[in-house]
Amino acid sequence: MLESPVTSPAHFTRLGRGYDEVGEITWSTKDFLGSNLEVSRNLFTPESLVTRRPQPKELEVFALLSGLPFRGDFTDKLVEAQEQISAVLGESLHYWVAPANLGVEYCVFKWPTDSWNEKRLGVIQDVLASIRQPSFRFSIRGVQINPDGCVVAKGFDEDAVLFQIREKLKVGIPFLPAKQSGWAHVPLGRILEPLGDERFAKLGHLISTMSDLPVATTEIDSMKLVHETRWYMEEKTVQAEYTLAGASRRPRS
Repeated sequence: MLESPVTSPAHFTRLGRGYDEVGEITWSTKDFLGSNLEVSRNLFTPESLVTRRPQPKELEVFALLSGLPFRGDFTDKLVEAQEQISAVLGESLHYWVAPANLGVEYCVFKWPTDSWNEKRLGVIQDVLASIRQPSFRFSIRGVQINPDGCVVAKGFDEDAVLFQIREKLKVGIPFLPAKQSGWAHVPLGRILEPLGDERFAKLGHLISTMSDLPVATTEIDSMKLVHETRWYMEEKTVQAEYTLAGASRRPRS
């Protein structure tokens, strides 16, 4: 059985502090540092950066997410946030996750550099099918930009349901990689070059107004086992979908 639900106020406070500890570092300098932005630039093909039309690199990842896409009104609010930031960025090189590819990640079963045995997929599916967990409210409470240029919507899962599911997966899957997210964020995109002092300051002012702003709320009622073959879900296959209300499994061809 999963652990007893964590009360939302305490859980939300911990999550909020976790976001702030990283997001606040960004504004301690006068512009993005090129060395930090290399983390983001390395996710895109070199030629696409030269032509200033960023294309994520090919890879192989197996992961569990919700969204892909979210419901329309929730997605619309996230796109509005992207557009607000774009208005400040102007022609500065940046990339936005497509609306249909927005999602919140529970865990990654295989990173691009990990070895993989197809038999592991059956183990994962058995564990996912065994999860008995109700649907939950998922809220976005602010947007932040990390020092490496990653733009994220700060997500909060009611009663720590997402985190409880993560714990269940850690127990049930012995080969789960150690590297996992400690947040419940939705990646929105990447800033891929320094902005200059003036534009960076304007961006900082905008983000300060958005950092704790209630953005949107939705109901998460299913999880998707995804085989991703290009970063930011630009190329992917949904292997199976699992409802949270009754843990029924809906395989996808």
